[in-house]
Amino acid sequence: MRIELKDAGVPTKEEILEMAKGEKSVILAGNEPLKRVGIADIVKKLENEEIMIETSGQELAPIAEKLKKAGLTGVVILVNTMRHTRYKNTHDGQDLNDVIQGINKAVNQQMKVRLQVALEPGFSDDEVLDFVQLTFQHDYEIVFMPTMPYEEIKAKMRLRPVEGDFGDVEMFKYAAARGKIGFLKEA
Repeated sequence: MRIELKDAGVPTKEEILEMAKGEKSVILAGNEPLKRVGIADIVKKLENEEIMIETSGQELAPIAEKLKKAGLTGVVILVNTMRHTRYKNTHDGQDLNDVIQGINKAVNQQMKVRLQVALEPGFSDDEVLDFVQLTFQHDYEIVFMPTMPYEEIKAKMRLRPVEGDFGDVEMFKYAAARGKIGFLKEA
């Protein structure tokens, strides 16, 4: 279940706990959950098997250990590029290194890491193989958003489907890869 956090403490901690009750998996998303006052306390009170936070990753490094101790099992990092200059130019001067440090901290805390990738034609579509390469080096899930047609790319990659319940994601893997490659199904 995906729970959208908004400004000014909406929904409240109690409302979040009520919404999450009985769900196997919960993703806290919306208005940068890591900036939410008391986020670690909210995570600690959740009783779900899988608890994830969807984030830009900018604020993750300093709080990753605290969140893991509270019960966070993974993070979904939203990215559109892994090239430093491109990132800085499209993220109000923010530094991609902060995101990378957050990813590394999450890995060090043995959290599941999913990179939710929104490639843009003419901007970052030349990075498909860069993201795919990450699955050979790390046990990440790289999930491409439906921002461009991927059918031709999927056909060229010779991926094998991965069995399991991945919700609204078609999940694949290369034979020698550690991680997985997914494509978000269009609604």
